[in-house]
Amino acid sequence: MILIRLGLRALVLAICCCAMPAGTPQGQLKPETERDFDCYVQAAEARMDARQPFLLANSDTALNDQLVRGRKVQTVAPNGANPHKVAGGQLYDWIGSVFIPGARLDRLVAMLQDYDHRAQYFPETISASKLLCRTGQNRFRYSMRLKEPAVIDTENNVVWERVDPHRWRCRSYSTHAEEAGKDHGYLRRLYSYWRFAEVEGGVYVEGQTITLSDEFGGMARAFGSMLLGINPEKSLKHSLESMRESILKPGLGIPDLPAGLPECGEAPRAAECAAAK
Repeated sequence: MILIRLGLRALVLAICCCAMPAGTPQGQLKPETERDFDCYVQAAEARMDARQPFLLANSDTALNDQLVRGRKVQTVAPNGANPHKVAGGQLYDWIGSVFIPGARLDRLVAMLQDYDHRAQYFPETISASKLLCRTGQNRFRYSMRLKEPAVIDTENNVVWERVDPHRWRCRSYSTHAEEAGKDHGYLRRLYSYWRFAEVEGGVYVEGQTITLSDEFGGMARAFGSMLLGINPEKSLKHSLESMRESILKPGLGIPDLPAGLPECGEAPRAAECAAAK
């Protein structure tokens, strides 16, 4: 078994070495990669804004039954098979859903806005976080260190919107992503979109993540992205499972929003799709 593990590790290292993109400084996107990503996000956000109903589970009785009766986390690729090819990169688009029985929406939102303690709530995926600024209860900027697909430091701008007394949604855009140590190009962008709806008996949570990694060579594609550690679907599932477990933890204390922080600047928006030159 040890030899098998060592052999697998050597194989992964060999794939990574053969797959590393060339010709682009560390962490910097090529203009055509950034353009393709921005165009995909613009189209995806237009679909999100136009979508009715509020949650996928509202119109899918089979999905709703799996969430409520089966107590399962469900994922779906909303725009076809992943990854999506963009110039110089690979894009992943996933939606995940969970129902949290017995949860209250106000406490769940308060927990998720406690950006100083995300590692406590999401131990599978986050090792540290810090709130950098906030404006009221609607705009935040924070840093966090991710555990997967590698140790990656990110900064994120978040906008929350209260739709009505029983529904919230928020959008989060990464403004910086840097891998600790050697850069493998595992994560260049991380955008996430969340919807929360309280009903009698609990809270529905639906999250959509759009992530961008570098383009890897033919050997990496042959063995699959997950062997390299790139698995946004798994990360989304971990986040939803941790969210459910944390908010239902007996005696969970959630601190008030901290005072004395600087206000955040202009509300973040995804970049517009620029025409190819």
